[in-house]
Amino acid sequence: MQRSRLLITVLGLSVMMLIGTFSLVLTASAQTGGGVNQIVIRSQDTHTGQIMVDSVTAAQDGWLLVYTDTRLSPSTLVGWAPIHKGLNTNLKVDINRELVEPYATLWAALHVDRGAIGLLEPPVIDGPVQQDGKTVVVAFDITGQGATTATPQVSATSAPAVVPKLLPPAGGNQRPWTGWLVAVCGAVGLGSLSWVAGMALRRIKARAQGPSDQEK
Repeated sequence: MQRSRLLITVLGLSVMMLIGTFSLVLTASAQTGGGVNQIVIRSQDTHTGQIMVDSVTAAQDGWLLVYTDTRLSPSTLVGWAPIHKGLNTNLKVDINRELVEPYATLWAALHVDRGAIGLLEPPVIDGPVQQDGKTVVVAFDITGQGATTATPQVSATSAPAVVPKLLPPAGGNQRPWTGWLVAVCGAVGLGSLSWVAGMALRRIKARAQGPSDQEK
């Protein structure tokens, strides 16, 4: 009788853990790429050490980062600026003019601010925002004077040619520890279910073999 109660208790706890795990997963999924995220920028001259972004629409507070290629790694980062949730217009971004000089094209990517608020922490914590499974990033050319009249480039469905493998999906307020919590809860829940299943199989085998010598 006591064993039956123990099995029922353990099974109940395992089910609760699994439900909690699935809830966390669904919450994390809902936070990834939610809302509208878009970058509009024109080709322009960078000799002043600053670029002008026509507009940035963000589903959450974050950052606009400027890179020299599509790897979006810290080694290719040449400038950044904070952005707020909603529409940001005429955004000025300071860039490293010396690092930019050898390149003809730059990449502007939207990142989320989900670690220490107000502190830029790429590449893992403040990862790039993803929308519809694509990183919100757009290329723009470096040209001479008068380039601000060029046609603006929009990042609605843009994605880098090489998607960074080390960067987790971003786009919400999910904290870095959420993934670890999901993994731990899932492992504990599966382990408990395995233990319960093992106990049940042993009981079934014991009954199938008949009473033990002591019981006889």
